[in-house]
Amino acid sequence: MKQLMKLLNRVLYEKRRLALSFACTVLVALFTLAFVNLVQPIMDYMFKMSPAGVPDDAMFTGFILKTFDLTIEQLVRYLPWILVAVIFGKGLFTFLSSFFMQSIGIRVVRRMRDDLFRSLIYQSADYFDCRSTGELMSRLTSDVDRIQEALSGSAKDFIQESFVLIALVVTVFILDWKLALATLLVTPLALILIAVFSRQLKRIGKQNQIKVADIFSLLHETITGSKIVKAFTMERFEIKKFMEATRDLYRTAIKMAWVGSLSSPFMEFLGGLLGAFILLVGTQRIQDGHITSGEFGTFMFAVLAMYMPIRKISRANIALQHGVACMERVEEVLQSRPSIVDKPEAPALPPVEGRVVFEDVTFSYDNSGPVLRNITFDVQPTELIALVGLSGSGKTTIINLLSRFYEPTSGTIKIDGTDIREVSLHSLRSQIGLVTQELILFNDSVRRNIAYGLAETPEEDIINAAQAAEAHGFISALSQGYDTRIGERGGLLSSGQKQRLSIARALLKDPPILILDEATSALDAESEQLIQVALVNVMKGRTTIVIAHRLSTIRNADRILVIDKGTIAETGTHDELVRQDGIYRKLFELQFPEKKENGA
Repeated sequence: MKQLMKLLNRVLYEKRRLALSFACTVLVALFTLAFVNLVQPIMDYMFKMSPAGVPDDAMFTGFILKTFDLTIEQLVRYLPWILVAVIFGKGLFTFLSSFFMQSIGIRVVRRMRDDLFRSLIYQSADYFDCRSTGELMSRLTSDVDRIQEALSGSAKDFIQESFVLIALVVTVFILDWKLALATLLVTPLALILIAVFSRQLKRIGKQNQIKVADIFSLLHETITGSKIVKAFTMERFEIKKFMEATRDLYRTAIKMAWVGSLSSPFMEFLGGLLGAFILLVGTQRIQDGHITSGEFGTFMFAVLAMYMPIRKISRANIALQHGVACMERVEEVLQSRPSIVDKPEAPALPPVEGRVVFEDVTFSYDNSGPVLRNITFDVQPTELIALVGLSGSGKTTIINLLSRFYEPTSGTIKIDGTDIREVSLHSLRSQIGLVTQELILFNDSVRRNIAYGLAETPEEDIINAAQAAEAHGFISALSQGYDTRIGERGGLLSSGQKQRLSIARALLKDPPILILDEATSALDAESEQLIQVALVNVMKGRTTIVIAHRLSTIRNADRILVIDKGTIAETGTHDELVRQDGIYRKLFELQFPEKKENGA
């Protein structure tokens, strides 16, 4: 019920269209009421089934006679035209009601998708650590599509047919309230059945969407990892895994189809019981003179006409319950709040010189134990600092904390003496240039990838950044130069080319603090030499923190911090560390065994 109210609140934003749809729905109900009441004069007069003829006080007939000052004979003559007008009016306002309601659903879903994406884009890094891409894609696409179906089609049917049903109920009560009351004895049973079906459909619908999300996750993993799948000849394994996921989805879909299909026959059976009961009681009412044959015909027609609205309402309820189940999953994302946010009224970090200080910083991703322990170091403006160590030692975590992708468990990180938690995230990250080990490029042109977030950048600046990153040569050789689209994740480029584009993007930002996380790891020896020359010029005048496994790339660093098991084990220049019999020397000798003898 809570999720249904949230969905309703979103619909209420569209007040104007909702009012138009509501007005059209009321008119559909009135035209349906008029259509049903045309049965009475047809039966009473044209087929002469009642010796009393057409009663002047009959609800619809009397209204027509008095409003248009007609005789009964004239009314009968005009009945075909009245019938055509009523049917046309009902069809026209059914169309308008449906159009306005569908447009409401489309607009609501558009805003919902925008809100979902906005919520996702501002989530902290830890949010994505424990959620698969496929699952989030499923909530943004499949779940929202189900909600649109519920709003655009099912909600329209539910509202429109509810008004039609009310109009028909009013008709039967006016015709013979005693017979109507007797007829409604079966209503509680129908309501109980609808409630039972609704609860089951909501539960199964949520399970169904979870299975859909599993399939999205598998698709994303398999497509993005297609080369690994082929390299290890795991096609059959992946097919089997996917078939297991579709089998699970099939089972929940079958349960949903079973429950959904069962509701209509139940309602139809109740309708049959109701019809038999009306015939039994109605015949006696005619014989006793309480109603005419025409009135009973109208009553019977109205009751039978209720079957279609009830059936549509039942079907709409199935889709609505599925939509509500999807709304629960969507709300989980919308209600998620990023763990890292600006403090209220947080000021912007002013332009910095680039002094970075870690003071007794400890960090843990979860309760399994700290990844970093009491990290303390000081980087002076324009200094080049290198972080080295075995994989998993905590190097990347240090730069993630500096960019405030995560918050320290304890300790303080300062830039130019200012605690980074005290300033806005935007002002902090705008002064840090980051080239990550994981190459992140977009399916767009080379130009837009380099100038990401800097739409008004002059062409000359883009080219200069590309030249500094030794990327201008291969870009110029592409089919459309800087306007060439590079494919998803830069799939049309080599690893070295992608890495140079990432470096060019960071250089164009011209940040006072530059972070290079394995920035040359994907380059061949020749490209590495070229890029090292470029980086020497680029790093002048800015604070640079480099993470590197290749020790040859950091020999000229002002200081090297050796990270081991979350702590700073050694500190010094390359020459100082090589002379020590420590971790750095062992790493150096592993990479350069020919230098082992002299430690050079």
